[in-house]
Amino acid sequence: MLFESGSKVPADVRLIEASELFVDESLLTGESINVLKNHSFISDDINLPIGDRLNMLYAGSFVTKGRGKAVVTNIGSNTQIGKIATLLAGAKDKKAPLIVRMEKFSLNIAQIIGVVIILLIFLGIYQNIGIKELFFFAVALAVSSIPEGLPVAITVALSNASMSMSKKNVIVRKLSAIEGLGSCTLIASDKTGTLTQNRLKVERFISLEKEFKNPKELDPIILSGFVLCNESSYQKKKNGYVYLGDQVDIALAKYAIAVDEKYANLKNISNKIHEIPYESQNAYSAILYETKLGNVHYIKGSLEIILNFCTLQKEEKEKILELNKQWAQKGFRNIALAYKLSDEKTISLNNYKFLGFAAIIDPLREDAFSAVQTAQKAGIEVAMVTGDHPSTAFHIAKELNIAIDEEEVISGSQIQEWINKGAPEEEIASKRVFARVSPEHKQKIVTAFQKLGHFVAVTGDGVNDAPALKYSNIGIAMGKSGTDVARESSDLILTDDSFSSIVNGIKEGRVAYDNIRKVIHLLISTGFAEIILIVLSMLFFLPIALLPVQLLWLNLVTNGIQDVTLGFEKAEKGILERKPRNPKEPIFNKVMISRILCGGLYMGITAFILFYYLLQTGYSQESARNLTLLLMVLFENVHVFNSRSENLSIFKIDHKKNIFLLLSVIIAQIVHILCLYTPFMQSLLGVEPVSFIMWLYLLGIAFVLVIIMEVQKVVFNFLRR
Repeated sequence: MLFESGSKVPADVRLIEASELFVDESLLTGESINVLKNHSFISDDINLPIGDRLNMLYAGSFVTKGRGKAVVTNIGSNTQIGKIATLLAGAKDKKAPLIVRMEKFSLNIAQIIGVVIILLIFLGIYQNIGIKELFFFAVALAVSSIPEGLPVAITVALSNASMSMSKKNVIVRKLSAIEGLGSCTLIASDKTGTLTQNRLKVERFISLEKEFKNPKELDPIILSGFVLCNESSYQKKKNGYVYLGDQVDIALAKYAIAVDEKYANLKNISNKIHEIPYESQNAYSAILYETKLGNVHYIKGSLEIILNFCTLQKEEKEKILELNKQWAQKGFRNIALAYKLSDEKTISLNNYKFLGFAAIIDPLREDAFSAVQTAQKAGIEVAMVTGDHPSTAFHIAKELNIAIDEEEVISGSQIQEWINKGAPEEEIASKRVFARVSPEHKQKIVTAFQKLGHFVAVTGDGVNDAPALKYSNIGIAMGKSGTDVARESSDLILTDDSFSSIVNGIKEGRVAYDNIRKVIHLLISTGFAEIILIVLSMLFFLPIALLPVQLLWLNLVTNGIQDVTLGFEKAEKGILERKPRNPKEPIFNKVMISRILCGGLYMGITAFILFYYLLQTGYSQESARNLTLLLMVLFENVHVFNSRSENLSIFKIDHKKNIFLLLSVIIAQIVHILCLYTPFMQSLLGVEPVSFIMWLYLLGIAFVLVIIMEVQKVVFNFLRR
């Protein structure tokens, strides 16, 4: 196969000839800088990462510069991209924690109610209760225990969270993933484009005498050199300059033009006499221009090479080399610049004056550090998984406080050795920087952390990230720079590719889960109260306190209007300062159980006492049920406010933040009162008008529930300390 600039590589091939061959392999490695290939490269390391295999080209990559000749080594499913497809095919659809919890919750409810109904049927038979009455008892019990409005309320809560997340640059592909993101305990993040800006930038200019932070302090000779000895092209548009060419040259040109736009026109007003283009084997480029000052020669490239062309003392060279080493260890690419004034008409490689070197890096996103800190404060561990070189990855990780020691870094070859040993998860438990990784490596890393008990969210943009996205608990694709394959393998998409958007999504995920718990608390505690009421009626040989149709009215209409509005609750204070909950933690934890028992027992027992009292004082069954039903409606109206927070007092909540909830309570009460005066609804529900005084009495009984729940919060919070 023959390759030239712009060619797409159709198969995995081994080079037999190459001339200035640069390839974009970001699709497979995630590394933003084009790779210079070398057909003479040979390695005995069978575990060599893809990014270091300089004599190979891989299907799906693009030739950006140069020429090459190669022989095919693999096609189809045997190519690197084919292996990724195989990994994707083997991935099973994972269930979000919410789905797992709700399935377990539904199963538990069904089992408990089934057992209770069977026991009550035997009890009814023992008490010689008729089959018809027993049937109505069983139906009433089942209706009261099943939260019919829960699916709608959960969907509303998740949809509201989805809307909020879309405003914060997170698009939701699967609703259940919203709560899943709030459950994550570890984020395995890509580096390029997510934590960094994915564009090279000159950070400093270092001369023999000084380190320049402000480019405006630089000698115009230096800034002119960056523009003149430069093979990139640029054109001014309405929104600024558009650059084309090598990323290093673009970074240098931007650096100079940002100081003064006059440098953008420097090439046009200067007369180029001679040029030596950049060649990898030379590691430098040179230019000769005729100017008012005379003939100016510039040369730029690898610092070690440029020093050979400069007039310097031995001590000066040693100092420059030491500075170069120091900046290289910080993850910078150093490009040296030198010049001379000479009447020579052609470029010569001697007697240059060393100007210094530009330290170039892919800078961090402005919000990356604070976003990582916020995630860590929220109890979420952050790991970097990248195709970049280990030293570059570690430098970025150290700046972000993801890793503080080189012991936390593991390279692609080390990962392969780890996989060959059986991938024991405990060996990577303390690692936080994974460099030079392959798609298989990413998938194995994700699986290992899951075995360690983590709920893993993974970010990615390339085809190489797809397996990890698919195997992770929550896959997050880049919408701005990501591939279609990555997006199709994900649960969520970031429209701005920013790590901070993930943190915003985590917050909304936690809010959504909190709101779902609030809905469940309201529905289950009122349902539990209805069960208590029905069971006590049977145990005391009384008629059914509430008919099945009345229980349906409570669950679907009265509560159905209110519970949906709990899905619009705002985030509680400190939501990102608490540790993530255990993904295996059931919905019914100690807090939920204690609150349901406390509120449910009070409502159920109080409603039964009222029903019993009314029957004993001469009220008919229909009238007693009517007043008991009204009390239960008022209980639900009051209890929805108790459900707004598990820990915070109802008197400390800003009730104006959820105006929908206030309106829903008023509407639910008005709807029920209208039914008391509507003939059709009177006949359907078995209700009748109630005096205002009686309504006030029942409202007073319902308000006692607030005191009961406030005491529960105080006692439980005290015991939890």
